[in-house]
Amino acid sequence: MMDTLPRAEPQDRLTDPAVLLAMLDEIERQDIELHSLLIWQEDALVTEAYWAPFAADRPHMMHSVTKSFTSVAVGLAVGEGLMSVDDTVMSFFPEHAGINPAPNLQAMRVRHLLTMTSGHDRGISGGAWRRLKTSWIADFLRQPVPYEPGTVFVYDSAASYMLSAIVQRVTGRPVHDYLDEKIFRPMSMSPSMTWDVGPDGVNTGGNGMSCTALDMLKLGILHLQGGAWQGRQLLPRQWVADATALQVRDVVLGVFTGDHYLGPGEEGDGSPAARREGYGYQWWRGPHNSFSANGLFGQYCIVLPEQKAVVAFTGGLADSDRRVHSLIYDHLRPALGAGVSASGRAGASLPARLAGLSLKTQPGVVRNACAGNDAYGVYRIAENDQHVSRIAILPISGGVEILLEDADGQHRIHAGFGRWIEAMTTMPGARLHHSYQPEGGLRILACARWLPLVEESHVLEMDWVFVETAFRDTVRLYFHEGDLRMTRKVNVNSMETHLPDLTGRFVAQVPAMGDRDYA
Repeated sequence: MMDTLPRAEPQDRLTDPAVLLAMLDEIERQDIELHSLLIWQEDALVTEAYWAPFAADRPHMMHSVTKSFTSVAVGLAVGEGLMSVDDTVMSFFPEHAGINPAPNLQAMRVRHLLTMTSGHDRGISGGAWRRLKTSWIADFLRQPVPYEPGTVFVYDSAASYMLSAIVQRVTGRPVHDYLDEKIFRPMSMSPSMTWDVGPDGVNTGGNGMSCTALDMLKLGILHLQGGAWQGRQLLPRQWVADATALQVRDVVLGVFTGDHYLGPGEEGDGSPAARREGYGYQWWRGPHNSFSANGLFGQYCIVLPEQKAVVAFTGGLADSDRRVHSLIYDHLRPALGAGVSASGRAGASLPARLAGLSLKTQPGVVRNACAGNDAYGVYRIAENDQHVSRIAILPISGGVEILLEDADGQHRIHAGFGRWIEAMTTMPGARLHHSYQPEGGLRILACARWLPLVEESHVLEMDWVFVETAFRDTVRLYFHEGDLRMTRKVNVNSMETHLPDLTGRFVAQVPAMGDRDYA
């Protein structure tokens, strides 16, 4: 499906390219890990940046940006008269009528799910529910509802899942299929869009969507334009106004524990709750009359109505990291349409700068001629909580292959010396990746290098970039006189960022080339 977005140079919209270059300088100087940055201004895409190996056609896990897509589905169903925001939640699930007699649950309405004011005292994270194999609907309805709905804001991905389930009940099809007909295809969104499904056969409304950065940008443009797209009113204008309005003012985002968002009065690990401008229907309100779709680990679509602009970016960022927001609100926003300086009129250096962007993690090698001979082979791993039994390090043309065996079988990664090698891998990593562990594996780009000796140990360092997610692992293998130690850390996560070290002992020579089963 062809992308139909019009393009323009920033100076054509009276935005100084020098400001954009300065913004890229700051991103590099502050070592901010961005994967993409898109700027739409006055009916055209004026900046499109990707940090290799991320690219325009690569889908990216969107986490809670998904909620704003779910809001679109609710708006369509409301516009078609299939449901109302004032319908009670329990009216859609008669089979669960006796699950919880709490009066506050019986009073809970669709609007309370939309505004995160369901009456719960804690919000359930997708990371917690991904480990739950029984009905998520039933689990939601069993939760205590200590507050009167509409009175207390508690951020809750489970509320968004219930919205997805309700839309599926009233339309007879999953939210993804509903939106594909009504929104995705009419807007020429990418065919690679996917959406996870929970145990109830329902798309995970609060998270689990993967799409390109351009798809996310288009979501913002649709709302900037009041639901209109290329002359068609795809989403009711009134719904867009309501969804992006201040439905709840001056909200408090509770501390995130990895499994739950705590209530506004609770403290976790000494971290304070974060106060935000407000919340709409699955959209955040922001400064300068902005509104945004926000995703954990650095996915954002920020709409600036006064500047007729949308800024979308993906990255690998901690939820508390607001440096990109500061650059957008304090430096970019005032420059949009404000005029072009003498130094910026040509704008000649911006395209070359955009074309050369890449992660600071680069393929490379510190050559160590004897390291490979001392390292390649099969290692029996000591007892560990990851249930890893063996690791093999095998030579391949221009790189190295890592085979890891655990209770679920064998998992493989190829890493290139001085280059990326791209593949799918089932290498386990849910503990470092917000509980994501798809059965079919994740797409990875991996590179490797030998480092100088560390306390007489040869060290093989690898970068594992899970290129359709926010996650990037750094793995080191230390070899010394037949002993192996493996360390693994991730750039961002909701809980632990380092796995416990694995240790092992050499037990066998390298298997013959091409023989990848060392059992």
